[in-house]
Amino acid sequence: MSYRMVVRGSAAKDVLEAFFWYHTIRTQLGNQFMAAVKECSDSIEANPFGYQLRKGQFRHAMLRKFPYRMVYEVEHLEVFIYRVVHVKRRPSKKFGP
Repeated sequence: MSYRMVVRGSAAKDVLEAFFWYHTIRTQLGNQFMAAVKECSDSIEANPFGYQLRKGQFRHAMLRKFPYRMVYEVEHLEVFIYRVVHVKRRPSKKFGP
């Protein structure tokens, strides 16, 4: 079954902010972060129900080698990615820790 990925503006903003932060530290680190984001989103697209429910209908998938996770929800044949958050920051009331 094929799922359509929908990236919300808040998730895109989260990714860009983290990318630019890593990029200022070292150019290759920014590129590695983007590769980890792509790998994680590909994994979600292949098996969206493979990650546990964390709060309500929201699921969290960890990025490899970076302290970030993708917060997403599956509705019918669509996967909505709402946030890409740092795991050490204050948890969201809506999306959970």
